[in-house]
Amino acid sequence: MLEKGLNALKYKVIILDEVHERSVESDLVLVCIKQFLLKKSDLRVVLMSATADIARYREYFKDLGRGERVELLAIPSSGQDTIYQRKVSYIEQVAELLKMESEETALKCCSGPSPLTADADIKPEMYQLIHNLIIHIHKNERDIEKGILVFLPTYYALEQQWLLLKPFSVSFKVHILHSSIDTEQALKAMKICKSHRKVILATNIAESSVTIPMVGYVIDSCRSLQVFWDNNRKSDSAELVWVSKSQADQRRGRTGRTCDGHVYRLVKRSFYTQLEDYEPPAILRLSLRQQILLLCCAESKAINDPKVLLRKALDTPDPEVVEDALSLLVDLHALQKTPPRSRYEPTFYGRLLASFSLSFDASILILKFGAIGMLREGIVLGIMMDMQPLPILRPFGHESLFMKYIDNFFSGDSKTTGLSGRKEVICMANSCAFHFWQRAFKDKYRLQLLRQLFKLDNTKDREIVLSKIEEEWCSYHNLLRAALNQVAESYDEVLDSLHRYRPQFLATSGGIPSYYNPNEYQHKCHLDCDQYLDDGALDMDYQLLEQGGEIRKCISIPFLGHNESLAHKVAQNLASVVKEMRSQSSADVSGNPDMLVYGNGVSTGEASLCKFFLSGQCNRDSQCSFSHSLQAKRPTCKFFFSLQGCRNGDSCFFSHDSVPSAYSGVLSSLCRPENADADMLSLLRWFPAPHHGCILILDDNDLYFSSHIARHYAPSSIISTTPLRDESTLDQLPTDVRILWGHSNPYNTIVSNTAGSPVPWSEVKCVLWFPKFETGHREGQKSVMQTFFEYLAIRMLGYALYDVKVIVTMNNMRFSYLQVEKLARECCFFLRESFLFDEQNLGELFDEINARKPMLQSKPVSYVFSLHPPADVQSHDFATLLSQNKNKVI
Repeated sequence: MLEKGLNALKYKVIILDEVHERSVESDLVLVCIKQFLLKKSDLRVVLMSATADIARYREYFKDLGRGERVELLAIPSSGQDTIYQRKVSYIEQVAELLKMESEETALKCCSGPSPLTADADIKPEMYQLIHNLIIHIHKNERDIEKGILVFLPTYYALEQQWLLLKPFSVSFKVHILHSSIDTEQALKAMKICKSHRKVILATNIAESSVTIPMVGYVIDSCRSLQVFWDNNRKSDSAELVWVSKSQADQRRGRTGRTCDGHVYRLVKRSFYTQLEDYEPPAILRLSLRQQILLLCCAESKAINDPKVLLRKALDTPDPEVVEDALSLLVDLHALQKTPPRSRYEPTFYGRLLASFSLSFDASILILKFGAIGMLREGIVLGIMMDMQPLPILRPFGHESLFMKYIDNFFSGDSKTTGLSGRKEVICMANSCAFHFWQRAFKDKYRLQLLRQLFKLDNTKDREIVLSKIEEEWCSYHNLLRAALNQVAESYDEVLDSLHRYRPQFLATSGGIPSYYNPNEYQHKCHLDCDQYLDDGALDMDYQLLEQGGEIRKCISIPFLGHNESLAHKVAQNLASVVKEMRSQSSADVSGNPDMLVYGNGVSTGEASLCKFFLSGQCNRDSQCSFSHSLQAKRPTCKFFFSLQGCRNGDSCFFSHDSVPSAYSGVLSSLCRPENADADMLSLLRWFPAPHHGCILILDDNDLYFSSHIARHYAPSSIISTTPLRDESTLDQLPTDVRILWGHSNPYNTIVSNTAGSPVPWSEVKCVLWFPKFETGHREGQKSVMQTFFEYLAIRMLGYALYDVKVIVTMNNMRFSYLQVEKLARECCFFLRESFLFDEQNLGELFDEINARKPMLQSKPVSYVFSLHPPADVQSHDFATLLSQNKNKVI
């Protein structure tokens, strides 16, 4: 709807499920659809939920002015013959069941008589109560297949409950459902266990939209972790709150689905009746920066005015929150006010931010890294800020072991890197882990696929084997394969968006990641079998050998080796970029013109206030290097300028004032649309000097580009291939250009007839290709590009042509659409540079694609690639491969 407006709704019926969840996006979907219902009379909308406030939704859609009814349909709870029963008990009944004193037990679980006065924190007694209840159920329920689902609000709470269950691993099979847990491991909770009692410890991730077979019991702590905008931290924060009755009903609905169920709510019945009917919607709790930017970028005028649209939401956000978000977006130059109606219109920078499917802060971080010349590293870091689970394995219940795994990839000292927050260190380590996976495993995997290119038999079987090898390799290095592949997919999506918009910094942003320096980097696995550390831990933490309880791990640590110094450089930039981002989101600007930022520290004209003097503990008097004046500048709070923010707010001793950054000016000057004129010298400078090598132009139909290039470059240094059989159909031949006739496509030119190849590959220093795309589907065009890079990689590897540059010229929109950079990377080609192609002097490309969105420009662009294989590649392997398949025709 944001991208296509009313054109997106070419349907007669739209069904929205789970409407009670009330995320910002779901509320925006509702208000947008309501706007479109006014314009589309034949559209019908079906809202589905088991616990939504039906009266509110009926009232919300009643004022459409179309004179129609808003109908309510009750759907039977089950179409099966057996209707399962659900029984609900409260803490009074639990205390009686466990032979405990009722009032004392209730007081330990709820510190007040009502949700308004009771703290939602969980006390140790609560964990013990849940544990005792689990033991009681296990002893009294004969059916071992009936599982127990426990709802707890946080990762820490799950850990505490798990620690109590560890000594009972003979009786229980414990599963964890949390966003940080790998999906494959979480899915094990869906299996029915016949040998142990299944206990599932879950946050509200299991609250709806999932049926776990044979859950006979639900233990509900009646707490939840709610995210809200913290004005002190200037970031989203989380707080423990009491659930609403709607949430409690959702949790109750997890049982009684495949067997009779019993729900234990660990609050008094009178306490439960005072809970809110529905939780406050996210649209009333969050800053709405990202959502407002997306609305401003929307195609339809019916929804692209956020002030007007949000006033029509089911719950209208505070106008001050909307104004704050708009002001911040204007300050960031993501939006601008346009006369005469003072509408907020997105800038190029704003549209670029909105094009990423990441959070607002992650998108900003990526563009700031792009502006300082580290785009690829910034993309990975931005993705790590958002995703769960992260690539580095987090053994549940073993936080110290998790931090050891973090150190294996990144152990930077905060004094040298400037990283002050735990979240940044974890992001940095996972970024290093992703680069390590790419360099140490994926590159060799790519080479193996190239070696097997001509062996078309049992392709599926080979993919299964390679998948198992990768899973095993990831296990050796404490990594999650699925998470790594998810990062890779998101990485390419962000790159595709950047190629469509082409900000200024993209032209000079090389695609060779920093982890490829030094090029001789190698990692050799040394596997060791260690005795398993903890027999009571979850099976998701390690992959045990079936015999002896041993695990195999790589002990060649740190895994990055020579690349540690590069990781430190990236970490220093991350610290500086985060500091600037936090400064921009801060409401209080210091306005001190004498303050300058150098690296990771702040230098001012006077000494900072001594915190020990303020507390009466400084014993250095005049020898103290800090100021004893109450008017002195307070030192900067390092936690406030981290991703997590400072929890102390205004009571913090340290300063939360914004600090100027050297990156601000760089960003504003480079994060603009590409505006350079096409210059043929941008292409010609990649060509070898005449008589020091030649350029090869592939598949040049009618020798069109060869003729144009020959006017500006030595014709005798040009070799051209063409599908034409002879010159009879041409009016004029380019003089002195070596022409290879009858080459119908570039693949046969590159690979076949190796023994007597007409191309003198030893002379070639640069390969040019101007692909022509017939009208067809995307997959066919992708196959053309993929085959080109595959066979060119085999040729260059076989002849060790590592210095040859490959220049592909095509429309930037098609380049993005076909994910050409990804296809090249899969064959060890990395993008060096890209620039506008000079059609006026070098020939017209005839590949115009309609750019449908504002500020998107369709341009002919030349993309320069270079081959970067692993250091231990064996050229003779590919030379043999070429020789064996010299007569193959593609």
